[in-house]
Amino acid sequence: MRISTDIHSLFVLLLSLFTLASTFLAIYTVSNAVRLRNIRISWKSGKLRGYPLFSTLFLGFIAVVGTVVAGSGLEQYYIIVSCYAWLGLCWFTSSYFSSKSYITDHGIVKNINDPSQTIAWHQINDYVEKPSTHGSDYIFIYHQNSLKRVHRKMIRLELSVPDKKIGKFDKIVALKIGRILTPVMDSSHDFKSFE
Repeated sequence: MRISTDIHSLFVLLLSLFTLASTFLAIYTVSNAVRLRNIRISWKSGKLRGYPLFSTLFLGFIAVVGTVVAGSGLEQYYIIVSCYAWLGLCWFTSSYFSSKSYITDHGIVKNINDPSQTIAWHQINDYVEKPSTHGSDYIFIYHQNSLKRVHRKMIRLELSVPDKKIGKFDKIVALKIGRILTPVMDSSHDFKSFE
């Protein structure tokens, strides 16, 4: 009897810690999204019709479990299911804003929580555009900021632009880097060769 009580207490403690951590992650992500300035266009990039796949499925599963628990009158599980629901909502919020792509006056932000997936327009050295079934795929080759020019590393960033946003995106790219660079628009290019 004592072991099961200890395991239950450990389970509740871990659940509360994960709920607290997911809350902080959601607050951090939303604050990063709010701090972005001069956003020209943005779009959802998730795998499930633009929404993040796993967090959406988890939130749906918790909704089903919550309905079953509420319908069965299992009052002792209300707090646990509520914690899972809050955890799922925070996870969905953070993954939704993280998966959105933002195009600003200053550059491309593919993931607001990962600075390595944010590039300024002046860092871009070359780019390739390839039409795909639901838009266009772009590969941007850019250099990593470094104090010494010798130590600069070339990095690639892949970006999928949906059909509805291609016209606006192309205008922004032409305005920001079009005078210096022209895109290579040939479907015979192998994107794997840029790895």
